[in-house]
Amino acid sequence: MNGYGNSVFLRTAFEVSSGGPVNTVAPAITGTAESGQTVTCSTGTWTGIPTITYAFQWKRNGVNIALNAQAQGYKLIPTDVGQSITCQVTATNGSGSASATSNTITPI
Repeated sequence: MNGYGNSVFLRTAFEVSSGGPVNTVAPAITGTAESGQTVTCSTGTWTGIPTITYAFQWKRNGVNIALNAQAQGYKLIPTDVGQSITCQVTATNGSGSASATSNTITPI
């Protein structure tokens, strides 16, 4: 420990975890991928202090779905059949925001 003698520096949990949200486990869609069924998107796992809030945006083939697609659950419609459906989760706290995208499902 050149120049520091026997000093030991410890970082507190706040110092390590403070800042904008960072995704450590991606969000995941669960449920039955069939038209008429409701699927759910988890938030995934995030780090960051202060408390994180979450927003959801469902996407069809990478494009935002306009109607009824900003909640944690999404009811699949006939237009979704055979298309790639994902959910983007945006985590926000007082230090910033970040987004992560779920797995892809293809409804039948």
